[in-house]
Amino acid sequence: MVPAQKRAEETVKHILNTSAKLLDEVGLDGFNTNLLADRSRLRVGTIYRYFPNKLAILRALILEYANHMKTALEIFNDLADPEKEWQHIIRSSIDNYVAAAKKQKGFISIRRAMQAAPELSAIEKHLVRDLSESIVEAIIKRGANVSKKHLFHVAGTFLMAAAATYDLAYLKGKKNHQAETEIIAELKLMSISYLANYLT
Repeated sequence: MVPAQKRAEETVKHILNTSAKLLDEVGLDGFNTNLLADRSRLRVGTIYRYFPNKLAILRALILEYANHMKTALEIFNDLADPEKEWQHIIRSSIDNYVAAAKKQKGFISIRRAMQAAPELSAIEKHLVRDLSESIVEAIIKRGANVSKKHLFHVAGTFLMAAAATYDLAYLKGKKNHQAETEIIAELKLMSISYLANYLT
């Protein structure tokens, strides 16, 4: 890698890391490129060289978030193995999601940003579709007698409900760790109860 390319990659990484930290501190509404330039100790022009606007920075952070979540939820592939207990896989998938969310700086602001503009919400839709495919194929392999179209609705409902419930747990956990733990436990029970209609 040539030095200039390496410097550019390091600058992009620095901008995104600083942006994520700022989102934790000031939230989506308080985040702007002037504040980012000040905190990152970069000129605004340098930031614009890599990201033309705030939306482009958020898009890069959301893509990073989506990749982390895809990796964290690769365990869904295990659902296709009928020898493995599906309830354990669902509980583990929720634990993996929670662990990835806790590592993700700016997590809740990134989640909110996905609803802020159509091009950002499209990334979440793509992520849900990819994860749904793994779940749907697994349910079919386990012998469910339900249409594939309906199973995509089932998988999407599970994923979106789980994410929204954990958003609540995450926010509660800022003030009360016990409340977060209890909501996550309820999320596992709710998910298993719902998916028991389709997984055997």
